[in-house]
Amino acid sequence: MTHILRFTFLLGFSFVLFTTSTFAQSSNKVEKAKYFLKPNQMPDPTKYLPPVPSVKDPIFFNDSVVYEEGKRLRGTERGKLAVADTSITLRYIMQRFGAVMDCDFTPENYPQVADFLFRTYATARHGITGAKDFYHRQRPYQYFHESTPVPNKEHPDDWTSYPSGHTIRYWTAALLLASIDPEHQNEIYQVGYELGQSRTIVGFHYQSDIDAARLIAGTAFARLAGLRQWQKAYKKAYKEFWNKKR
Repeated sequence: MTHILRFTFLLGFSFVLFTTSTFAQSSNKVEKAKYFLKPNQMPDPTKYLPPVPSVKDPIFFNDSVVYEEGKRLRGTERGKLAVADTSITLRYIMQRFGAVMDCDFTPENYPQVADFLFRTYATARHGITGAKDFYHRQRPYQYFHESTPVPNKEHPDDWTSYPSGHTIRYWTAALLLASIDPEHQNEIYQVGYELGQSRTIVGFHYQSDIDAARLIAGTAFARLAGLRQWQKAYKKAYKEFWNKKR
């Protein structure tokens, strides 16, 4: 919990950073990077994921329990952090993990890592383009007819709960960063886990959505790790990271 509190303390400063023109320019430049693979070249989640749990399934009972537990956290510091975690900007993700990596982890300081990180988790997320529509699952706030802490992100017709796209980004990022910085692997995985759980706290995903997303992130990461172009980019990012850390 220590790094959660430390990161929460920095949120005010973080939100100021998000609104600066420098951030917008650097972030947009990186986030226009090409994907490593097309969606049809990635593992197809509809071929290996379990179906969406029915309301009579014990898994849905667990989903409901986790949803209620998440609601109770919304007024706490953990709840505030969950709201901040709705951001999927590259800068926010790097800052979130950087809080436990003992470095000033920004796109400006680590441009090679930033580009590689974004392309990796963006490709993983790109791989579920059709899966969300295929499963067409209501989000928790829609099913329970309750508001969320981020009402501006709510939409009655957005039936794309399964699997969680945010979590695919987060967990893919955790897998990648833990391989680059094994000295902080446990802390990195903890942050990656917490980022996914934040989606249950704000009521945008069920626990089963999060669990499925982590499985997809793992299969996507394995697929990408076999690509020669990915391996070349990995070496460049790894070298940059450790040259600056030393």
